[in-house]
Amino acid sequence: MLAAPPEGASAAPTGELRPPLLENTTSLDYPADLAGRPDPPAGDVIIELTIGTDGVPKDLTVVQPLHPTLDQLALEAVGRLRYTPATLDGQPVEVVQRLTIPIAPPPPPEPEAEPATEPAAETEPEPDSGAAAEVDPDAATTEGGDADEQAGPVRIAGTVLEAGQRTPIPGARVVAIPAAADEDFGQVRKTRYDPPGIPAWQASATTDPEGNFELRGIPGGGKIRVIVLAQGYERIEFVEGLPANEAITVKYFAPRLETNPYRTVVVTEGAGREEVARRTITADEIRVLPGTQGDALKSIQNFPGVARAPFGIGLLAIRGTGPNDSAVYLGHHEIPTLFHFGGLTSVFNGDILDKIDFVPGNFDSRYGDAIGGIIDVTPRAGRRDGYHGYIDSDVFDTGVLVEGPVGKGSFALSGRRSYIDVLLPAFIPDDAGLDLTIAPRYYDYQTLFDYPLAGGTFTARIFGSDDRTKVVAANPNEVEPDERDAFETAQFFHRFDLAYEKKSGPWRFLVTPSYRLEYIQFGIGQFFDFDLRTHNVSLRSEVERTLGRRSGLRVGTEYVGTWFQVDVEAPPIPTGGGGSSSGSLTTTVKSAAAVPAVYSTATLGVTDTFTLFPGVRMGYYTRPDPTSFVDPRMNFAWQLADRTLLKGGTGIYTQSPQAVEYSSEFGNPRLGVQRGLQNSVGVSQQFEYGINLDGTAFFNYIWDQSTGSSELVRREDGSIGPEVFANTQQGRTYGLEVLLRKQLTGRFFGWLAYTLSRSERRATPEDDWELFGFDQTHILTLIGVVKLPKGWQAGARFRLVSGNPMTPVVGAVYDGAGGFYVPLNGVTNSDRMPAFHQLDLRVDKQWTWKRASLTLYLDVQNVYNRQNTEFLIYSFDYSDRRPVAGLPIIPSLGLKLEF
Repeated sequence: MLAAPPEGASAAPTGELRPPLLENTTSLDYPADLAGRPDPPAGDVIIELTIGTDGVPKDLTVVQPLHPTLDQLALEAVGRLRYTPATLDGQPVEVVQRLTIPIAPPPPPEPEAEPATEPAAETEPEPDSGAAAEVDPDAATTEGGDADEQAGPVRIAGTVLEAGQRTPIPGARVVAIPAAADEDFGQVRKTRYDPPGIPAWQASATTDPEGNFELRGIPGGGKIRVIVLAQGYERIEFVEGLPANEAITVKYFAPRLETNPYRTVVVTEGAGREEVARRTITADEIRVLPGTQGDALKSIQNFPGVARAPFGIGLLAIRGTGPNDSAVYLGHHEIPTLFHFGGLTSVFNGDILDKIDFVPGNFDSRYGDAIGGIIDVTPRAGRRDGYHGYIDSDVFDTGVLVEGPVGKGSFALSGRRSYIDVLLPAFIPDDAGLDLTIAPRYYDYQTLFDYPLAGGTFTARIFGSDDRTKVVAANPNEVEPDERDAFETAQFFHRFDLAYEKKSGPWRFLVTPSYRLEYIQFGIGQFFDFDLRTHNVSLRSEVERTLGRRSGLRVGTEYVGTWFQVDVEAPPIPTGGGGSSSGSLTTTVKSAAAVPAVYSTATLGVTDTFTLFPGVRMGYYTRPDPTSFVDPRMNFAWQLADRTLLKGGTGIYTQSPQAVEYSSEFGNPRLGVQRGLQNSVGVSQQFEYGINLDGTAFFNYIWDQSTGSSELVRREDGSIGPEVFANTQQGRTYGLEVLLRKQLTGRFFGWLAYTLSRSERRATPEDDWELFGFDQTHILTLIGVVKLPKGWQAGARFRLVSGNPMTPVVGAVYDGAGGFYVPLNGVTNSDRMPAFHQLDLRVDKQWTWKRASLTLYLDVQNVYNRQNTEFLIYSFDYSDRRPVAGLPIIPSLGLKLEF
């Protein structure tokens, strides 16, 4: 099942998905026996239904009951609704929707007055109306009768848009009735408490996919009351002046409710990916997460299976593997880094992302060269419903976005520039021993263009990122920081993509080439300098075919070619007798590597409830040691019950070691590829009110992994020297991941994520198992966000994580020849850093106008200023040590103006 944008969401339909449109309304009568009680029941009934391809509701379920009698009446009323069915690529599809029906007893009749006609409760969702006793204009029966929507000339034509976003709202019901002579023109803002009478006439219409409507058959002229009812939006009313025998044009802006109950789930046929633990987060959820500054990709760090990186710098250590063992894909191709310096923000604007899929293991065969996990980021097309954008500024950076239509296509332009290099030093304590002389400075940019072409979509993207930092740190032997202790980095990449994707009946085709220029430089004082420049070319093509209702097949090819140059300047090599060689060591390395591969994944619906996903990936590594590989993989999904899914998988995964490890100058050119076996099984249980519980157990085994080696071997030039690196390391990781998640379907959203794991390594098969440096036994994350009235929103994130393993220093000996102390280490990784814990808070306030909105937000990281130990530094003789703490409390106050 694929999550689709909610009806009326800020992202306009891309042309592939059209939500269902309500064609009629209905009503229910409040039972007289319940109304006569001293305390008659009142409240909301929430019903979940499936809208079939014929537009008829089915599979109706009460997910929030009120009273058995009222629940049954609500079910019957919803069953009478009819829709224009939703379509995907022009084909009708089923969708799941929740309707909120406010029900209240009729008001008692006024004394000595004629009993009022018993009103009807609206079944069209109107959560905030608070007036179930008011006559539904659509359902009213009048002496004059309803005006025929198709009869007579157009008297009122207009458009219904979402306030602040100017996005068309399809399926809204627009009703016109006579207005009282004493009513003022303009928007009706006062609540009417007296039960209205039956109108002499009414005219109604439903907005089309572009939000347009036409009201016909309105008799005469004068004051007209126009009522707009839309699912998930506030009810709005206007009094208009309509001259006799004339027509008017209007435009209405409906504010979105804090609780938008609409949700669409599209059920598609054919092939699909069903990883054991694929976790997806949508744009609406990203924007409300505390501790992320609204950054999409930072949200990944809150999922189970992701270790916390030191200083929050954005390293992705997934399921006990190292940061270099996982891969990040954006638009079908890998990107070299996910975050700017320090993990403060991601390198790609999250507001132009469609979704983020996080797969910690047993990923599909379309992904390769990784033995850890996968992150797959999907950009979205620019909006076509007008020109939109924003300016977003906080204490770290300022970002801008502009998007809109270009002919039949669309564009999106975005950029961001930091000024944290000016502000961050003010938040670093004076006793931290850090002098941020250039730190940190970054920018990124994105240009996206999409255009329909020959029945498909042509896409072009240009984006990039640039980071530069210089940190000078003082050690315990120094009074002030010294330039010799400086650490300087520079990293940038620029990428250009083309893509063409087409869907035709049961077929899907994709072709996408990409080029990326990447540069990495870092230096340590005056002693070491490393420069790496890389040219990367990748090409992916896929063809997919659905094979009936339950099965499908996808076949693809991928080519990744890399050309790189490394320049290294290192200190002199020590010689015997305590001296050293003169000058410095300067080396330049040029090399190239390629990985062509083919892959395939089948979807085999064995039964209606049991599906197999067999796959295989085959390819060839030209470096380090030319070798071919065949990686078979198998996943399964078993629907045990309507809301219970059992998933599992096993597979082989292959990855090349890092280029520096197999270079002849710095490593071992005889290195081979690394292998991994991943196994997992999980259960997913859905509950009422959008609550899901996922539990996944996993066991991964790694062999032939590259590790340091001091064995003496004969080199390619005939000399004898250390092996430097060897494929002898083994690894194992096992544990349990739990994610209890409340979907963003009401006022509250959040999750509890817990990981229990153990990750171990041994350098050779003869060695004992030792804890891996990124092992974190317990990782607990609690997130909660509540939407409050009047545009307020508050959220919090709390994290508790086991400290990273460390090797203790138990003593030191003095080297008289070298004039320095040599540490004596204890058992490798036999100790741990103190546990990490931190609380982050975020508060938002939004003001919404017709054509723009303004959000003021305060995001505070490390609220109680916890001094979390990140690592230890020692004195010259190792007799003393002190902790280096992570970032202190950092408040971020920002403004976001959207138009």
